Amino acid sequence: MSKIKEIREAIDTKLDRWEASATAFETQLQQTEEQALAKLEVRKKKLNEALDKFKSAVAKAKGIAEDKKKEIEAQFDDLQVQLALGKAEAREAFEARRKKIEHSIATLEATLDRHLDAAGKALDDSLHKAVDKYIAAEIEYEAVAEALEARLFMKKVEAKAQFENKKKDLLAQISKFKTQLQGKRSMAKDKAAAFEKELSAGISQIKQAFKKLAE
Repeated sequence: MSKIKEIREAIDTKLDRWEASATAFETQLQQTEEQALAKLEVRKKKLNEALDKFKSAVAKAKGIAEDKKKEIEAQFDDLQVQLALGKAEAREAFEARRKKIEHSIATLEATLDRHLDAAGKALDDSLHKAVDKYIAAEIEYEAVAEALEARLFMKKVEAKAQFENKKKDLLAQISKFKTQLQGKRSMAKDKAAAFEKELSAGISQIKQAFKKLAE
């Protein structure tokens, strides 16, 4: 596949995202809020490291005009600034910062794909490897961030008590989903893709069940 968008739409990438999301919600049920915040900082650091390598690969890539590289580099810098900001533990502040990071990610990827299209080229091997590592790190970061944001929605003591009482059932639901996911991962890509709607619905159910704990 030649572009970031195409890599993201591949069934293997989707399977990785669903698994990361299920694992992140599973981990939220087993960690304290403080531990969850620390885990997010680790994921942000790993994403930042992947971005450094990605940025270096873009700088060395042939076929992209220098002025376009500078535009892309500026977007790398913007995303890394967002990731470098300190912890935001309040729900509203966390949500706002996460949206800014998501916007920076989307802008960076769209710009790079647009310039690759304009240059009439695909990702070369070194750039492709950097993109794969970046996407893997971004998937892990986003999964943890989404699960933590749902956790921070718990505003009442009653909600936290319910969280403790019902998490066993949700852990069982997540375990069942991950087993199902692994079964589909072992299939050929075309067969696994046939279950995309089912798997997408499964992770959506887990997310909704998690959020209901906070009501």
